[in-house]
Amino acid sequence: MSNQTQTPSGAAAPPARSRWAGGAPPFPGARPAVLGTAATVVSLLILVALGEATGHLLMIAPLAATAMIVCSTPALPPAQPRGVMLGQVGSGVLGLLAVAVLGHSLWVAAVAAGLSVGLMLLLRAVHAPAAATAVLAVLQDPAPVRFLVLLAVGSALLVVVGVIASRLGAIGKYPTYWW
Repeated sequence: MSNQTQTPSGAAAPPARSRWAGGAPPFPGARPAVLGTAATVVSLLILVALGEATGHLLMIAPLAATAMIVCSTPALPPAQPRGVMLGQVGSGVLGLLAVAVLGHSLWVAAVAAGLSVGLMLLLRAVHAPAAATAVLAVLQDPAPVRFLVLLAVGSALLVVVGVIASRLGAIGKYPTYWW
């Protein structure tokens, strides 16, 4: 039996593609790949530099993932300022509340990360790295106010870097919407 079907005009349609083969998005091209990578590196170096200058850690794993999303996929919903800001800060708050109610443990971290997904869906601000922020809040025991302020500053800084990178033509149009 043939893997080809007939089109309305009677011509043979191409074989159906397996869902396992060829489903990856196309390579964006050398220039966008290099510029998106450079923008990500610059944004992370800025977080490190500001952290060093202020004596506060801004370069945390969830923000590194946020930088990648903003600089490599600027048009997608998780890259937009709403998702970055509400997702990160909301998940940070949720993680801190989980600690206050349930204490520190891997079990609580897992629950906080899972609940952060529901919170982000409720806020219409889905941002996958923010689930890791909830875990970080549970496992690292940060000073709550300082943690949330630094998280908000770091998130806002990544949005600003994304806007500048977009204006310079280093990444695609960013943001596609603000809120």
